[in-house]
Amino acid sequence: MTKKQNHWSVLRYLIYFTQVGVSVVTPPILCCFAALWLKRRFALGNGTVIIGIVLGIAVAACSLRDFLRLTERKARESERKEKWH
Repeated sequence: MTKKQNHWSVLRYLIYFTQVGVSVVTPPILCCFAALWLKRRFALGNGTVIIGIVLGIAVAACSLRDFLRLTERKARESERKEKWH
């Protein structure tokens, strides 16, 4: 692998790391804020916040699962390319 290819590989993994971080952290935060807003706006109980937290964690887990599937698929494609070359 040349130095330039290695450079792009490091950048790609940095982008992947940032993407997974944002896609796992953002949903719980947004769902919690939305649940707190709904609780204050419509005078709902604490169950709203609990539902928001659970929903945010579920969305983050689905996002992480999809990301892991994507990286697994990319790794398999990379292995196939290496076998043919």
